[in-house]
Amino acid sequence: MIDRFAHTNKLSNANPTVKVVVSLVMLLSVFFINEPLYMAGVFGVMVGCTLLWAKIPVRIYLHTLIFDSLFIIPGALALLFTISSGTSGSGDYLFAFDFFQFTIGITSTNLVLASLVFCRAMSGVSCMLFLIYTTPVMQIAGVMKKAHISNTFLEIFILTYRFIFDYWDKIKLMATAQELRFGYRNLRVAIQSIAMMLSNLFLMAIQSYEEMTQTLELKQYQGDFHVSYRKGLKND
Repeated sequence: MIDRFAHTNKLSNANPTVKVVVSLVMLLSVFFINEPLYMAGVFGVMVGCTLLWAKIPVRIYLHTLIFDSLFIIPGALALLFTISSGTSGSGDYLFAFDFFQFTIGITSTNLVLASLVFCRAMSGVSCMLFLIYTTPVMQIAGVMKKAHISNTFLEIFILTYRFIFDYWDKIKLMATAQELRFGYRNLRVAIQSIAMMLSNLFLMAIQSYEEMTQTLELKQYQGDFHVSYRKGLKND
């Protein structure tokens, strides 16, 4: 789905170098400027460009953003709370409670740190979502080729991208088949279904690797894939 929007959005024919540079500059800036308002501004600008300029559907974008935030929120919560020995009689805590001989609470320092990490992470995600939703992977690879990135890294990048979408489609098919067979009717059966899905996915990955190796040997593979990046450079 992301790859389809990358080819059909309103910015798909824009200069890929500009899109890559803008995304990276904005991404790096949020790591060096420790201002929550600036990070919120970057987030707003990148989200606005993705939704209003590139015309990515709001529902699809929000699903991706929420999915990414599920990995960010636990890390921010881990930084938010402090666990120390003793009672919560100290006035350093904004909120605290005793748990056996430990005190779990929130300090002003932790609140600021967790807020900065959360804002920085969400701003960075918005920069990357702008890039992947508006720029096809071959255009990104073309820009990387112009930047003299090694061929080995480019080949790994393209193959990883391809296999992610390939296996994601297979996961959706297996999940649909299991759901039709009531494979998620309760927690115990759901865990068994997920374990079976992961084991099948592992076996499929090994089989795909063996098939790809045999195909490359038949084509007298010499260490280079000779991928054409002209599509990624057509607007430069």
